[in-house]
Amino acid sequence: MEWYVILLILMGSLTLLLCLGLPVAFSLGFLSMIAALFFWPGTTGLYGVALAGYGHMSSFTLVCVPLFILMAQIVMHCEMGKDTYDVADRFLRGMPGGLGMTSTVFGAIFGAVCGASTAGTATVGLLSLPEMLRRKYDEGMSGAIVAFSGALSILIPPSIIMILYGTLANESIGALFAGGVIPGILMTIIGVFYIWLIVLIKPSMAPRDTNRFTWKEKFGSLWRVWALLLVMLLLLGTIYTGAATPTESSAIACLAVFLIAVVKGKMNVAVLRKCIIQTVRTTTMIGWIIIGATAFGYVIIYSGCAQALTDWVVGLPVSPMFIVAVLMVGYLILGMFLDPAAIVMMTTPIVLPILTALEINIVWFGILMTINMCCGNISPPMGLNLYIVKGLMPDAIRLKRLFIGAIPFMVIDVVVIALVMTFPELATWLPSIMIPT
Repeated sequence: MEWYVILLILMGSLTLLLCLGLPVAFSLGFLSMIAALFFWPGTTGLYGVALAGYGHMSSFTLVCVPLFILMAQIVMHCEMGKDTYDVADRFLRGMPGGLGMTSTVFGAIFGAVCGASTAGTATVGLLSLPEMLRRKYDEGMSGAIVAFSGALSILIPPSIIMILYGTLANESIGALFAGGVIPGILMTIIGVFYIWLIVLIKPSMAPRDTNRFTWKEKFGSLWRVWALLLVMLLLLGTIYTGAATPTESSAIACLAVFLIAVVKGKMNVAVLRKCIIQTVRTTTMIGWIIIGATAFGYVIIYSGCAQALTDWVVGLPVSPMFIVAVLMVGYLILGMFLDPAAIVMMTTPIVLPILTALEINIVWFGILMTINMCCGNISPPMGLNLYIVKGLMPDAIRLKRLFIGAIPFMVIDVVVIALVMTFPELATWLPSIMIPT
């Protein structure tokens, strides 16, 4: 049987299972077992699939996944971002769309201590969404701003998506973290500029607040950001000074967040229990996706499809940049229907041999993929962040208006992808001057 027939059957079967409602992890695992029995009669294939799936879970790097998730949960449930949000609001409140701009800036800052888009969206939404709606902000734009701001958490380090990609691609997590900084700041600036511009053109979208703070009040409030600033310094400082690996840094930062919550009187047994339960649930979901995706990658590779696909792509009379552009379009489409973690885990084993053969920078492509996943989080009809926003204010925001409001922010993500493709140094310069650990 020709390789392309095998690949079409595998991908078609996976699509069918997903459409039937079977979870991504179990769709991948079930299909891997069936394919293993077909390609390698007997127990040999099943043994290989099991060894590939569970063997990958022994990676020490993956220890930071539950630690980053736990850190995000503590920050969210202990309301540690509230002070930072209030400080940002003091500086930006008087500007057109000031509260929306505050939400975007806060989303970027919060992303530096939270690698999960869901936690970022929930935190930004709980702090800003009721106030934006109270001030008569457009409901669609308000919800879309929160969804966009929360998505920044997977681009600005630390990032669970980057950890998963780096683990599969055997690439430095520290280099990926560094590569996401400039695109993350760029996306934040473009987002803030868009909010300012659209409100300037159409003031009814976001009525301006007449309350003002003096410069003394503004600068006098800066001390309140010490908690998140300390965590950021501990996390990124220990990584890029070489004092600790990303995994060790995640443990240090997680402990720091816990102690800060205790000192502030926000931590108790009930909150800790809630944080741990949510961390276990999220980590388990990611773990099963890793097992299923790794097993599926094993089948793709050892069936010969990966090598044959690589040879075919390399032989095409097109430039590597054209191949990357096609992959980006494919990711945009997948992002409309699947969870970002699932997309990364499913596709990385397939595209990695192609990237290597074409000598494409793995870090650069990883940043492009992560930006694409930011777009996926806010893409109708299945963008997860949009449904989180809807769940926060179910009676105040209509889903149709939310979908319409998300479109300009999807365009912003696509613009950033285009900029990073045109100027690769946006993603590769910072890693090149740092020593990734």
